[in-house]
Amino acid sequence: MYIEGLRAVSGEGEYINDLPDLPGTLYMTIYRSPIAHGKIKKVDVSDVWTHGGLAFGPEDLQKVIINPFPNTIDAPINYFPFAKDKVRFVGEPLAVVLAKDPYKAIDLLDYVSVEIDELPPVISIDDALKNEILVHEELKSNVAMHKNMRFGDTVKAFSESSVIITHSFKFGRHSALPLETYGLLVKFSDELQVWANVQGPMLQVYFLSRALNIPLNKIRLFSPRDIGGSFGNKYSLYPYITLAAAASKLSGKPIRWSESRTESFIGSSAGGERKGMVEIASTKDGIIKGIKYTFYEDVGAYVRPPEPGVLFRVQGNLNGAYDIRAIEAEYYVVLTNKSPTGLNRGYGAPPFYFALETAIDKLADELGIDPLELRLKNLIKTFDKEIDGQRFYETVSGGLYPEQDYVRVVKAIEDEYNKWKNVKSVGVGIAVIVEPSGTNLAYVDLALNKIRNPHSASGDYVIISLNPDGSINVFVNGTNEGLGHETTIAEYISKELGIDESSIHVENRVDTTQPWNLASGSYSSRFTPIVMNAVKIAVEELKNRLSELAKKYLETDSVIFENGKFYDEKRQKSVDIKRLVSAYHWDPSSFNYDKALSVTSYFYSPLLKPPQDNRINSSLGYAIQAHLAIVKKDEVTGDFKIIKYLIVHDAGKILNKNLLEGQMYGGLLHGIALTFYEELKYDELGNPLVTLFDSYESPTLSEVIDMEVELIHFETPAKYLPLGAYGGGEGPIMGAPAAIANAVSRLLGKRISEVPIRVIE
Repeated sequence: MYIEGLRAVSGEGEYINDLPDLPGTLYMTIYRSPIAHGKIKKVDVSDVWTHGGLAFGPEDLQKVIINPFPNTIDAPINYFPFAKDKVRFVGEPLAVVLAKDPYKAIDLLDYVSVEIDELPPVISIDDALKNEILVHEELKSNVAMHKNMRFGDTVKAFSESSVIITHSFKFGRHSALPLETYGLLVKFSDELQVWANVQGPMLQVYFLSRALNIPLNKIRLFSPRDIGGSFGNKYSLYPYITLAAAASKLSGKPIRWSESRTESFIGSSAGGERKGMVEIASTKDGIIKGIKYTFYEDVGAYVRPPEPGVLFRVQGNLNGAYDIRAIEAEYYVVLTNKSPTGLNRGYGAPPFYFALETAIDKLADELGIDPLELRLKNLIKTFDKEIDGQRFYETVSGGLYPEQDYVRVVKAIEDEYNKWKNVKSVGVGIAVIVEPSGTNLAYVDLALNKIRNPHSASGDYVIISLNPDGSINVFVNGTNEGLGHETTIAEYISKELGIDESSIHVENRVDTTQPWNLASGSYSSRFTPIVMNAVKIAVEELKNRLSELAKKYLETDSVIFENGKFYDEKRQKSVDIKRLVSAYHWDPSSFNYDKALSVTSYFYSPLLKPPQDNRINSSLGYAIQAHLAIVKKDEVTGDFKIIKYLIVHDAGKILNKNLLEGQMYGGLLHGIALTFYEELKYDELGNPLVTLFDSYESPTLSEVIDMEVELIHFETPAKYLPLGAYGGGEGPIMGAPAAIANAVSRLLGKRISEVPIRVIE
């Protein structure tokens, strides 16, 4: 049974706007900058008060918002949730307006008076690099971070290679845009209470604590049971929580805010534009000796945490699926007058693999080698590092790839590839990736020149309790975004304890009154490799405790457990979990046992450590995945059409195939959207050209209704993970842009190196 799905289709979901207002709640609207760049001369909100509302400008807000958010780079850039001396992007908050009615709050925005001396904006990466106009004058540059990292001997690799190709690329600005926009309810008096559809708790509470200058134990953060999607987008809700907290403190009232769709487009969160170059050094017969990356990442007007993590999320897998021992990576973080960027599905991997896998195809053309043959020739085949009985391939940049048969996975696309590759009316494209899962948050430290406080937050808690009637409660401090986490947990516990799923209640929501840590939350495919292993640990501990109780109940020295029942050695006596638990709850004295039937478990892996010399195992899991895209061109419309898409992967042990495949289908469609359609564009004055869905060009059912999708699964359980399973579901968006671009390149006979694909013939 799909628990979350049943709740959604029956109308029984609990979303942020289902939560009732607190007594005296005021509705908040935000006055946002109408221009991209300028010096603030005046923000006057007095007319709002005379017309029956409340309003607070920068001078008021900074009385409550004491500190900027933590800085993730070594640069003097202060990021507040509102503009102070300058506005730096269209949509930047300048004031908040409050009223008892949400529509009146919107109308009252007309009474905010603002004067801004307009400055020329910085719109493109190329313009930013000229440093003629500065987004932040105190920085004296529009490059907020520049790092050059070398792993292995790239000088030797390139000097001794007979073939070197250079490949330029560009990946457009985009956003996941979940169905439900930002929403929150905040009350700030002696303590801060927040209800929000935030993707956390993660670092959210820490950021709020720093900005508002209050201790962590004065902040209570909750989410509703359901949130209408996120894909990373709702991680960046914390600036608006901070803004609402200030409004609540200043007004003395609870505050509710619901983001409009236009606000979501122009001011919430976006995946950044990236451009750059890939250089590959190879022998004449196609053995890759080294790679150099040059990446320019447009993060918008501020480096908003966790940015510039998008550059380092894949640090441990810079070699992709290939045995490459010399890599150089040069990173530039570029500031422009656009909204700040943040998490987006696959965080960092879609642009990275687009750059790498389109470059691999270009190398195949240069060498005259079949693209599939070239990839097979360079795949990792030897896993020669052993840790606690598990064999790994240690990447030159620090990643630990668990042993899998890469060749088997990639060769699984061979028959379909050979079937289509010589058909003149279609283009056939390949991408091979390693899908990272289970984030090591220490990758964010790589942006710093000197790491003062090393960390490697990655673990998580799970609480499982047995009730007197034998039913079970489970709590996970995260969010339900429609990924099926509640269902997966219930199925696993049902199988392990022999209890019907209907007797298992799972809550997967944010509640910081319960155990949590800086890594807690739902993101980066961490549920399976981290949270589910905590579930397994808790279930095993409960089994042990129940076994001890069963021995006393059955008056025997050892017991056998099968299908929810305990038996004595001779199977003459038995007791089921329901009766045993009830007996213990009602009369604990007869058992003389001092442990509760509630377990708080914690799982983390010692394989995830702080970086050393820019090397880091940035993920707990890495799963091989091969993509094959078959594309044709409509002769009438000129549009490109995917007629078949094949994904083959090894995700370790699969816990729920239906849920995994559902996420893979969604990830594939998301990747197609990025490749052909979706882009957040700006004009030369920094005005967003996309403010509603009608201009975002998202694909519809008609674009995919006759597309054949085939998924092939291999299972190689991981020995180093208790459940043997990696995370999954984000791989399709990581590989699809590259595979589709390579297919279009074959079809047109010219290299496609930019997405969204805009072909003018």
